[in-house]
Amino acid sequence: MPPNPDGVPIRRTSRRFSIAHVPVAVYLGIDIEFRDNCTSYYSISVHDGMYSTDYYEGELIRHDSEKLSKKEIIVEAFTRLHEIVEVYALAQNFKIQLIACSRDIAVEYLEDTDFVDIEEFSTMSEYWRQLDALPFRVETHGDTSDERASAAVRKAVMWLSPNYPGNLPRISVGFRHEVEVDFNHIIHMVKNSDYEATVCKETWDVFQKMCDTYKRKKLSVSFFNSTPQGGGVALMRHALLRLLHLNGVKVHWYVARPKPEVFDITKRKFHNVLQGVADPSIRLSEDDKQVFIDWSDENAKRFWLDDKGPIKNSDVIVIDDPQLSGIIPHIREHAPDTKIIFRSHIEIRADLIKNYPTSPTAETWNFLWKFIKQADLFVAHPIKNFVPDAVPARNVVLLPAATDRLDGLNKPLTAWCSTYYQSVFNRVCVDFGLNEVDWYRPYIVQVARFDPSKGIPDVLEAYRILRHKMDGEFEDITTPQLVICGHGSVDDPDGTVIFEQIQGIIQSKKFSHISSDIIAVRLPASDQLLNMIMRGAYVALQLSHREGFEVKVTEALEKGIPVIAYEAGGIPLQIKRNENGFLVPIGDIEGVASKLLELFQNPDLREKMSQAGKTGVTEEYFTVWNAMSWLHMILELTKDQDTTPHKDGGLDDLTILENTDLGNARKVSELWREKYNYKQN
Repeated sequence: MPPNPDGVPIRRTSRRFSIAHVPVAVYLGIDIEFRDNCTSYYSISVHDGMYSTDYYEGELIRHDSEKLSKKEIIVEAFTRLHEIVEVYALAQNFKIQLIACSRDIAVEYLEDTDFVDIEEFSTMSEYWRQLDALPFRVETHGDTSDERASAAVRKAVMWLSPNYPGNLPRISVGFRHEVEVDFNHIIHMVKNSDYEATVCKETWDVFQKMCDTYKRKKLSVSFFNSTPQGGGVALMRHALLRLLHLNGVKVHWYVARPKPEVFDITKRKFHNVLQGVADPSIRLSEDDKQVFIDWSDENAKRFWLDDKGPIKNSDVIVIDDPQLSGIIPHIREHAPDTKIIFRSHIEIRADLIKNYPTSPTAETWNFLWKFIKQADLFVAHPIKNFVPDAVPARNVVLLPAATDRLDGLNKPLTAWCSTYYQSVFNRVCVDFGLNEVDWYRPYIVQVARFDPSKGIPDVLEAYRILRHKMDGEFEDITTPQLVICGHGSVDDPDGTVIFEQIQGIIQSKKFSHISSDIIAVRLPASDQLLNMIMRGAYVALQLSHREGFEVKVTEALEKGIPVIAYEAGGIPLQIKRNENGFLVPIGDIEGVASKLLELFQNPDLREKMSQAGKTGVTEEYFTVWNAMSWLHMILELTKDQDTTPHKDGGLDDLTILENTDLGNARKVSELWREKYNYKQN
């Protein structure tokens, strides 16, 4: 190998790719028609994203109407059509991006029977789970089965984003800037029974009791945050509303109209400063404060303050993070009886606020506290230092972040789908002029936003040290690559700056001998890309210097990927030290490299940690428990709403929580476990 200027050999790795078998992306419309009450027929319309290109129809099954009920006949037809679609995709080498199903399926057939919830026995969620096809139920008005199938796919394709890959649904934000999750639930990725299968029976029974109480009280609840896409908050809200909708629980979610100059303030001078990762020279000016207040006032008055709007018609309003805290005074003025929950998703450096009262962190917090203190409840991650001293402990509850077992980030991927997303990943890299991943070799991954708190320079340096330690002891094919990737967010102006800094480090002389094995890329908003890259990793890193509660750690562990992480924020609560991963002091880059080497030298240890990860993640960190905690807070805050008048309001009001079992900085899950006598461990 030719040496580089530092005398270190340069590895030349082969890139072995074959594009001959990359599946062709298509979109399908389907329809079932019942004739003579005993025979079902199918129609399939094939669309390439531009135009309908093919069409198939045929007989499904001649059903035994004497032995089977109408429901059983429909189940039989749905199941058979699913089998046909799956075989068709494999035979044609198609990657089905979308299945558009006519809503007319079985409706006419069932019109003379009692109501049956078709969603619970259809195969729509199986298309999502097994074929990775986004399932739409579309209203059509065709007279024949083939017309309905064709109309369904034509409509559904228009709801997709033009970004690559071709199964990214557009984010639908409608009247009053309300987020229409899954296009007002036209997309049917999951069934209620799918969520039920992710938890034990006792959990599901308690969840149903909460849902029943909520519906009986006819409550109205609204969530507010800054963006419908990008980052953990949006992911959790999509999953939460999806689950609640399936259970008949109506909640709403609103986002602000984006404004770049405001997001520059909220990211650099709120978020980064509160976490203590901003340059000490960055301070919140009076002009910044006024820009933020004006933007908050504009959003409240333009979208949410009319007589039929969410501020005047919600029993509980949830404010996610400081970006929307400026609307709290409007809620207090126009809806004094509405309960307000402030949810903090970040690591607020309470120590800096307390010990350095003139610091930028304290200045930013003191400004925001004027708004936040008017809320009734402060929800934080389960770390004491995340809650500033100004927040009364009696008004604090703790709630870890959650991820969803059934969405694109976490659902199992078939080998077929993984191969497809590997080709997508490398195409994205090529489009940006970046290195590609050699899928024949192992790789280390950190999935995270390009953010100053995520410790990406430490990731690069740890990898450089690891490669030095490995030199001469590992063959090229067993020498790991490094993959750093993540999505962007509309309210995160840091992303581009940090990404360019990272590319500069990779291209520097210090990394020249290994730069061809480092892949750092900002990905389109495809959850399956992140799922694939995490699922195939040998080991995952999470070297955040400041972190709230990192769901990527949960997601890696559940996939059986050992994690090496800094002891930052809530991460030590997620990793069982030396069982499913390693915890290293913040900044100990040499320690990270040593732990990486240990895992590569000892595959048996890696496999042991992998198994521990798969079995060690509890229900607490997933959507159903998260929903139960939200329902419990909402029900407790409103249980005496008809008899107990709201006082002055706010976290400094001693009487706010006297009639609830909330507060005193306890986990919400502990509170509902006590209330419902929950015994499951």
